[in-house]
Amino acid sequence: MSFSCPHFNPAGNRCERLRARCVPGRRGCVLAGNSVFAVPPELRVAAAEGGAPARSRPVPRKPNRKQFRPPADSG
Repeated sequence: MSFSCPHFNPAGNRCERLRARCVPGRRGCVLAGNSVFAVPPELRVAAAEGGAPARSRPVPRKPNRKQFRPPADSG
């Protein structure tokens, strides 16, 4: 991780302020609100606690070829 936090305990990967596993940006974290994360902290917290898998974006669906219409020939 590339951040600086006075409450981070690297020996146990724990937040001494929250007395929980360190998940940067989680509610109560000093980094919340002043940092931008690729994956939202809520999803990472849920994944760390055994909840929903950490997924920031839905998987894109392939376009239905039957709905595709080629552009009209102008000529």
